[in-house]
Amino acid sequence: MSLAVLSAPRVRRVAAVTAAAALTLLAGACGSSEGASADQATDISVGSSPGLSGVGLRAGISEGIFSDLGLNVTAAANKSANDAVPQLLSGTLQIAQMDTVTLMQARVQGLPVRVVAGAGVQATDGEDGVPSAASVVTAASSAIQSPTDLVDRKVGVPAIKTQTWMNIRAVVDKAGGDSSRIDFVEVPPAQTIDLVQQGYVDAATPNEPLASSAIASGTVRLVHNTDAPGNQGVPSSVYVASEEFIAKNPDTVRKFVEGIHQAAEIVNADKEIAKKVAIEELGFSEEQLANAFIQPFATTPVTAEQLDKIANLAVEYEILTEKPSFDEILVGSE
Repeated sequence: MSLAVLSAPRVRRVAAVTAAAALTLLAGACGSSEGASADQATDISVGSSPGLSGVGLRAGISEGIFSDLGLNVTAAANKSANDAVPQLLSGTLQIAQMDTVTLMQARVQGLPVRVVAGAGVQATDGEDGVPSAASVVTAASSAIQSPTDLVDRKVGVPAIKTQTWMNIRAVVDKAGGDSSRIDFVEVPPAQTIDLVQQGYVDAATPNEPLASSAIASGTVRLVHNTDAPGNQGVPSSVYVASEEFIAKNPDTVRKFVEGIHQAAEIVNADKEIAKKVAIEELGFSEEQLANAFIQPFATTPVTAEQLDKIANLAVEYEILTEKPSFDEILVGSE
């Protein structure tokens, strides 16, 4: 597995040009903050997914991208997005990756956290038969063939009223079904395949690489991906920091954004590099990753238009009672 591309100055220069757009936006938002410390943080702990959606951050660390920018970044595995918010506010974490809906819920509740960069982005527009970062699967012998067949069935999801739950409902409704009649139950992600095989649920939503390996082996069959219709390129997860940390450490935030965008450019360009990072930094095996789908990562700033697509669905499916102010969410949007 050749890694020459990873250290090639040309690739890094291309990534740096893309990252410059984010730095321009950030400069206006936090570059002149009155509370900014002259001695800004260089050692930061970043909460991130222990799964494949955490590959971008780990690539930035393992390949020296952050260290080249003067940052010592340590990855901490997120237990859950909800746990990350209090850790940001207490200073245990300086930045954390979380799904975009959880970030919006935090802002609607008045919690002072903001998006500094995108993380994973939705890979598809929710087309039939197309793989993505998560999948709805059913038993090989199941009569379920399409999203509308999930109606009046028991479907396992990691949690109710989350982004995955919302996206599945949007897929079913778009296809002409009535998603309100799906019996959603919460199941541990690592047990989804077993629970489908045992008949405890009719379908479930394993993440990668569990989904792809189980589909490839014939253990289960793909029903549909969990991407919301029409939302390709929208951030499924984002990197978030507290307003206090952003105000006191504007240079640190800018460097982090530059580094995470450079890392995203690299892993997007070469999935073999992404797999190498997943093996060395996240503990996956080559066998587990043989058929894995690795989602794309954000290389440009998150926009209000992207967030609005997610917020519209979150209000429609009553995860949110109202849309948050995007000016208050995005660093650089004022």
